[in-house]
Amino acid sequence: MRFEEVSDTEGSVLVRGLHPAITVVSAKADARSALTLAVAKMKDCTVLRASDVEEELRRAAIWVVEQHQGAVDQQRAKVAEAEQALQEAASANGRATRQAALAATDINRFDELANRLTMADEAYEASVHADAEAARSLAAALGELERILGQRHTATASLEQARNGRDKRAVPDAVIQQAITLQVALSKAEAERRAAVQQADEDLQAARLANREALSSLEQAHSALRTGMQTLNNNSPPWAEGVPLPGLIASFHDRLADALVGAEAAASQARSVEHGSRARLEQESRDLESLLAAGPPELDPLDTAARWVGSDLFMPEEVVFADDAFSRFGPEGATSLTTTLARRGCQVVYLTEDPEILGWAISLPRDAGAVSTMSSNSRHRNPALVND
Repeated sequence: MRFEEVSDTEGSVLVRGLHPAITVVSAKADARSALTLAVAKMKDCTVLRASDVEEELRRAAIWVVEQHQGAVDQQRAKVAEAEQALQEAASANGRATRQAALAATDINRFDELANRLTMADEAYEASVHADAEAARSLAAALGELERILGQRHTATASLEQARNGRDKRAVPDAVIQQAITLQVALSKAEAERRAAVQQADEDLQAARLANREALSSLEQAHSALRTGMQTLNNNSPPWAEGVPLPGLIASFHDRLADALVGAEAAASQARSVEHGSRARLEQESRDLESLLAAGPPELDPLDTAARWVGSDLFMPEEVVFADDAFSRFGPEGATSLTTTLARRGCQVVYLTEDPEILGWAISLPRDAGAVSTMSSNSRHRNPALVND
C-alpha cells in the first residue's frame, strides 16, 4: 500500500504529493519532530531519526569488537591446542629417539659380544688343532724312539747269537767292532729321539695349556654373550645349549638390525611430526599477534548504514519517515541511503531542510521520486495517512 498525503484528523492536508518510492519533504526541525512523533504511532510506519542511525552504528561497532574478541579467543584456543600438540609430539619424538638409541645400543652391544665369542671360538678351534698336532708329533717321536730301541734290541740279539754260535768262545774282533760301531750309531740316534720326545712333550704341554686357556676364554665369552643378551630390549632367541653356530648369531644380528631400522624410521617420523607441530604453533602464534596488533576493524559508517537499511529489518510496503536521519553522511550519503531504502520496496518520506538533498529529489525522474513541502501549522494537528 502506498500513501499520497498526510492529513490531520480534521481533514486538513499536512503533506501532499507523496511519491510511491521517494518523497523529500522540505520541513523545519519543529515541524519534522511533530510529524514524526505522530506518525510513529501509526501501523506500518517506521520513523528514523539521526539518533537511530547513531545507535545502529554503535551496535555495529560493539558487534565488531565482540567479533574481534571472539576471533582472538578462538585464535588463542588454536594456539593452546597447537602448544598441546607440540608437547605431545615432542614427547613422542623423545620416546622414539630413545627407542632408536636403545636399538642402536642393543645391536652394538650384541655385535661386540658376538665378535668376542667368534674370536674366542676361532682361537679355541686353533688351540685344539695345535693340541692335536702336538700330540701327533709326540706320538711320532715316541714311535721313532721305539723303533731305535727295537733296533738296539735286535743288535744285541745278533751279538748274542754270534757269541753262542762259537760255543761260548770269544767273538771275533770284526764282529765286536761292528757291534761297537752299531752301538755308537744307535746310542746317538736314541739320544736324538729322546730329545725329540722331550721337545714334543713340552710342545704338547704348552699346547694343552693354550687349549685350556682358549677354552676358558671361550666359556667366558659365551657366558658374557648370554648374560649380555638378557639386558637387550629385544627378546633373546631360543638357542640350545653350547656355543651358538655363526649362522644363528648372524640371524639374530639381522633381527636386531631390522628393529633398529624400524626404530629409526619411527624416530624420523616423530621428528617430522614435531617439526610440523612447531611450525603450526609458530603460525598460530603469528596469527594471534596479528589479530591483537590489528585490533577490531574500523567500520565505515556509510557502508554500515547501507547494510542496515538494505537488510530485512525494513520490510517491503513499509512507510519510512526519515527525520533528516542520514544528515551525518552528507547529501551524497543521505541520498544513497534513501535510494537503498526505496529499493527494498519501502515508501520513503525524507524530511529535511538540506537544499542539496531537495535539489537531488527535484532532479529525480517522475517515476523515481518527488519533492513536497509541509504545512507550517502541522505541529498543532493530529495527522493521518491517506492512501491512494
